[in-house]
Amino acid sequence: MERLIQYGSVDAIPYYNCSWKTTEEWNEMGLKRPVLGWFLVLFGGTVEVLYLPILYIIFKTKLIRYACYKLIVFLALTDMSATVCSSIISGILYIQGAVFCTYPTFEYIAGGFAINTWCMACAINISLFANRVCSIAFHEYIEVIEGKLTYFSMVISGIYGMYILFFTPIICFNSVALAWISEPLSEREESQEADDMYDNEWQSWNNYLFVAIMFFLYVTYCVLVKKLAHGQKSKKSRAIFIQCAVICFFNTVTALVYNALSLMTPAPWIVLLGQLCWSINHGCPAIIYLTMNETIRNSFLQLFCRHKISRVETTNSGHHPNTVSHQHTRSVTVLKKQITAHFMKI
Repeated sequence: MERLIQYGSVDAIPYYNCSWKTTEEWNEMGLKRPVLGWFLVLFGGTVEVLYLPILYIIFKTKLIRYACYKLIVFLALTDMSATVCSSIISGILYIQGAVFCTYPTFEYIAGGFAINTWCMACAINISLFANRVCSIAFHEYIEVIEGKLTYFSMVISGIYGMYILFFTPIICFNSVALAWISEPLSEREESQEADDMYDNEWQSWNNYLFVAIMFFLYVTYCVLVKKLAHGQKSKKSRAIFIQCAVICFFNTVTALVYNALSLMTPAPWIVLLGQLCWSINHGCPAIIYLTMNETIRNSFLQLFCRHKISRVETTNSGHHPNTVSHQHTRSVTVLKKQITAHFMKI
């Protein structure tokens, strides 16, 4: 992004000049993919909506006071930002069949935020699971882990993301390539100087290290949880294993496919898999929180149960006011007792 600030416009940046063709000529170089585009737009919109009640529940139920939930909120906000690039913007550009030079300034900025949110999400994911591993393995130092180390990891992740945004090359959307690639494909002829300008070693190292570190942390986490369960196959240990497997799969595929793009031209289905995994990677935490996180799932159900009770009361208020009022009061009392009992266990 510093290049855009330095040169003042995208066309002025060396090897990003799109002015030698008209917009119509650049549009003809793209390939419209409406099915993929609409899927990504709808998926991204759904994910953004799902994150809202999750964030509300975390703050409403005071879960934010726990270190891991501070990191979950930080990750959720980053994933929501990443979903805008990986799903919503990508989907719209696929529908139009765009290439980088279709909207050079917009895609340059979007490409900067796409790589920024990906690398930042990687750092926060590592921080989150390192926090969980350390909390289990070094329980006697829980106050330090839940306090200073959590805020330190959040600050480092934020600084890392800002560095990626401002001081490393961006990625460029291309509907034909089915991906955001390092090259804008805006030059008349390829050159080594242009390749050096586009090369982003930070992204490659980020992906390789992320896969290696996350694999180590997930395995360690599963081993520690199994050890605490004394070898018994509890529902909690199975749920953790499934979460590990799901998130590891999408993270790993996304990282490796995009690293492969810088070395070779993979088969189209592999590139498509990388694009889908990138989008799902930022959306699946919301689904996991609502289905596998017992605290958030129960609070989510209780939130909608209260709304359902209110609707029933409104519908039946004209028929049996005394009975409905009595039933409603009893239901609310029961819900309050369930909520109190639930959060006393946390």
